[in-house]
Amino acid sequence: MTTAKKTTTAAKSAEAKDEDTAFEFKGEEFLIKSPMNLPDEVLDVIEEGAGERAITRAIVGPEQWAKYRALRCTIGEFNEFLEKVTEAAGFGEPGN
Repeated sequence: MTTAKKTTTAAKSAEAKDEDTAFEFKGEEFLIKSPMNLPDEVLDVIEEGAGERAITRAIVGPEQWAKYRALRCTIGEFNEFLEKVTEAAGFGEPGN
C-alpha cells in the first residue's frame, strides 16, 4: 500500500530529524512525538503488558485521547487509528 509506505517513510524521516509526525483521522489532526520524545509512561505501559488501547492512549497523551474519544469511533475505526498512531510513532505494524 503506497499510503502506508509514505507514512512509514515520513515517520522514519521525522524520527531521524527528531521531529513530531502529524496525521489526519476523521477530519482531526493528531501529532505524535518522535520515539525518543515520547513520555516514559509509554515504556511503563508496554512493560506492564497492557493492550494496544492503553499503549495508544499513552502515546497520544490525555488531550489527544480526549479528542479521539469525542469522535465516537467504532472498534474498526479504532484499529485504523491504532495503525496511524503506531506508524507515526515509528513502531511499524500494530501487533508486532
